[in-house]
Amino acid sequence: MTGDLPGLLARLREHLPGRDLTCDLSDALSHRTQQGVSGALPATFRPLWPDRPFAGVAVTARTHGGDPGAVYRALDQAGPGSVLVVDGAGVHTALWGERTTLAAQARGVQAAVIHGACRDVSAIRSLGFPVVSTGVTPGAAPRGTQGATQGPVSLGGVPVSPGDVLVGDANGVVVLPASGAEDLLRTVLEGAARLSPSLPGTQ
Repeated sequence: MTGDLPGLLARLREHLPGRDLTCDLSDALSHRTQQGVSGALPATFRPLWPDRPFAGVAVTARTHGGDPGAVYRALDQAGPGSVLVVDGAGVHTALWGERTTLAAQARGVQAAVIHGACRDVSAIRSLGFPVVSTGVTPGAAPRGTQGATQGPVSLGGVPVSPGDVLVGDANGVVVLPASGAEDLLRTVLEGAARLSPSLPGTQ
């Protein structure tokens, strides 16, 4: 990395609304990997509403059962510009809600992406916070001490490590490995600028 990532992400966030840049990023990643890895999360990961695009750096939590304790510990470690990534292995109790949303916003977190369920949908929408999950349920388990933070996780078979970049829009979410994220972001932004003169390049 060259240290340009914060600026590239800020530029990307400015121009995500009304565009399909996750598709461009997924295509660019697929073309650069021998295995054709697209970085796209499965279609089961859906935003609570589609008009809340986001981009940021992963802070990860792996929960144990329905215990949301690791989510709260990861929030304590998250900083401005991050995306909270929760590997709940598709658990059917809610791992995210109004309380975690308020905590995330207070820390400048950009979004939450959850392999599992969330709740408090009306409250989260009124707060304007982007949440992507694999389900919605009113039920939640008590907070305990199980789970782990800031280690590799998997979202529907897509690996995510702390420091990877996640970008979401109405199409879904794409994961960019940290090692190549800057180059991919720069390539996609420059391509978009050629198609639309109103989009700044990376100069």
